Amino acid sequence: MEDLNLDIFNLLDNQPQPSRGSMLVAKPTVEDFCFKRSVTLIVDHDNEDGSMGFMINKPTRFTINEVAPELECNVPLPLYLGGPVGTNMLFFLHSIGSSIPESVQVAPGLFYGGDFDMIKMYLESCEHPEDKVKFMVGYSGWAKGQLDEEVSRHDWALLKENAAQLVFNTPDEHIWQEAVNLFGQQYRMWQNWPDDIYQN
Repeated sequence: MEDLNLDIFNLLDNQPQPSRGSMLVAKPTVEDFCFKRSVTLIVDHDNEDGSMGFMINKPTRFTINEVAPELECNVPLPLYLGGPVGTNMLFFLHSIGSSIPESVQVAPGLFYGGDFDMIKMYLESCEHPEDKVKFMVGYSGWAKGQLDEEVSRHDWALLKENAAQLVFNTPDEHIWQEAVNLFGQQYRMWQNWPDDIYQN
């Protein structure tokens, strides 16, 4: 019976403090419809103002061409759900860098926001924008101290590497699994946990 005391989901792991560029990886036991098996990029974290981030692996059934035809994108670029807050607002991540003025670097090779007219011009000329730009509606937000509290009670596992790789170079359906893989063998149980435990 000793095995029953094992922390099979590493709930007692010491997690790093969240910061800009951190990736929040939902544990496999999270059942919330919105955040289930989600990976969320933190773009801002402040001890006074709270935190803001975007889920990067939740495509909607819409394309950016359908909701913002003025962007004149050459391909049907997917539109993602960034979170449950402000779903009437449009946001974007990109790897274009400082050529988009006013953008904020959140991790190596990964930027948030910037001049909308410049991103519009970029989309008009880029043949494969899906490798460089990701648009989201809505965001994930936390009040002062809320995210730190969620991390301390083990709602999330924090990843501080490979953010750009996960955002732009990993298929949506594999992002959560790839993020879990980056934690190493001790998180192997996560991969084997059924999507719906009640059907197993």
